Amino acid sequence: MQLSDGATLHYEQVGDGPDLVLIHGIGGNLATWHLKIVPMLWDQYQTLTYDLRGHGYSSMTDTGYTPTDAARDLVELMDHLGIEKADIVGHSFGGDVALYFAYHYPDRVRSIVIIEAAVPVLVPYWTEDKERAEWAVDLLGRLGIPIPADRRFDGEFVLNEAFKLPNKWGPLKDLPAQWTTEKMMKLYGKTSLLKDCAVVGPLTKEAIPSIEAPTHLIYDTGSHGWTLSYKFLMENLPNVTGVMVPTEDDELPHFSPLEKPEVVVREILSALQAESSPSSAS
Repeated sequence: MQLSDGATLHYEQVGDGPDLVLIHGIGGNLATWHLKIVPMLWDQYQTLTYDLRGHGYSSMTDTGYTPTDAARDLVELMDHLGIEKADIVGHSFGGDVALYFAYHYPDRVRSIVIIEAAVPVLVPYWTEDKERAEWAVDLLGRLGIPIPADRRFDGEFVLNEAFKLPNKWGPLKDLPAQWTTEKMMKLYGKTSLLKDCAVVGPLTKEAIPSIEAPTHLIYDTGSHGWTLSYKFLMENLPNVTGVMVPTEDDELPHFSPLEKPEVVVREILSALQAESSPSSAS
């Protein structure tokens, strides 16, 4: 569909039942959900997945990548499809989009499920967290991309090294990720994405408690740094539940929709069913 600024969004809508929107993170696309999760949900929900602006088959614009911009894109997509209200699930930056959507459009959301969102207002604290930087470097080392000791805190170098990774999931596992890599290099290098995604805008620390939508948090125990966001949201959202999911030795932390989709679906269904129960409604 075409947005009001002329950009286009690529989406998929499948299944039957109440509307459920799934939002991927930076560097991903809607396949994040279709590899495993959507088939476990489409008997109970009409699932809407889409490529965020600049990702997958959606338009890559020079600007327009703040969480507020992304929330606006989503509400236009929902308007286009005639979706009045939906449950929203977001992973990583998609979780930030879900938070901003619930803040800007409270009447359009029934509940939100946040999977490993960073929360832009906390990003300054993240950049001071050397443990998080070490986590990214150690993760690349486990995947066969060693980072020299003197470049461990060089974000641009680490990002470029990460582009060397082959596909990790799906039917193209272990094959070169050429199409994705070329697209991501252009997205990161030629657009305002990396600057925009951390723009706080109106959702300050003081504003977050105003989000009244029932919210369920799903975070990995092995996702160092993200723990800060989990703790902050648990303490500041007025209607929140949360779970820290154990990260097994053979799993990559932060990528739970791809590493342990069954666990993620269990938590999503538990949260949505709890919200729709008579006791919750009362």
